[in-house]
Amino acid sequence: MDRQCRASAVKLRACLQKFNERGLSLAICLGDLIDSAADRAGEIGNICTMMGVFATFSGERHLVLGNHDLARFTKAEFLQAAGVNPPASYYSFEAGGVHFVVLDGNCHEDGPDFARGDFAWDHAWVSPVQLQWLAHDLALHQRDPAIVLIHENLERRQGDGALDAHSVRNADAVRQVLECAGNVRAVIQGHYHPGAFTRINGISYITLSAMVTGDSNAFGIVTITADGVVSLEGFGAQESYRV
Repeated sequence: MDRQCRASAVKLRACLQKFNERGLSLAICLGDLIDSAADRAGEIGNICTMMGVFATFSGERHLVLGNHDLARFTKAEFLQAAGVNPPASYYSFEAGGVHFVVLDGNCHEDGPDFARGDFAWDHAWVSPVQLQWLAHDLALHQRDPAIVLIHENLERRQGDGALDAHSVRNADAVRQVLECAGNVRAVIQGHYHPGAFTRINGISYITLSAMVTGDSNAFGIVTITADGVVSLEGFGAQESYRV
């Protein structure tokens, strides 16, 4: 369709060059590092290529799992091939006085993981055990502003109010946990290639435009002030926001 997969390595390199020029300390890929190849060996080659480019960033790097990453791999297999250790699909970390939470929306309704193509891109869930962990993790860090990172969306709606296909099916339950925590400033997500922005009950939901779409690049630099104001400086097809 409109995806220029073979141009993505060049686009990512340009993105990271900008990050390095600006002296950024943290870079995050929001999932779908690769697309499907003809075979498993081809996908491993694609992972090595893209992670090699990602390694040109001079600061801390994090990966969020996307559905395309799991076409031929289990989550542990993909993360191991990408050199991520330990191979956790959801976790939290601290950077610059901000608590970051990485969520994994690549689960079936009753909890099992997407793995080796056993999934539908439009029927994703955040697992029950992960929801319990999320509530506990945010409660432990109530004094810190929090940013949540996920590939699938937590707020996409159709005109009739029904959940859009790009949202996890239990998005309402996930948002309830975030709202009850009281310290989540923004959710930054991918999956919906055009990108979007909305604000619900005090939390901003920023959906980044896909780097793979069309000829233009698309990436952003997020800034979080001491009082919790979040802004996104967009490049290429990515819009800018201050929320």
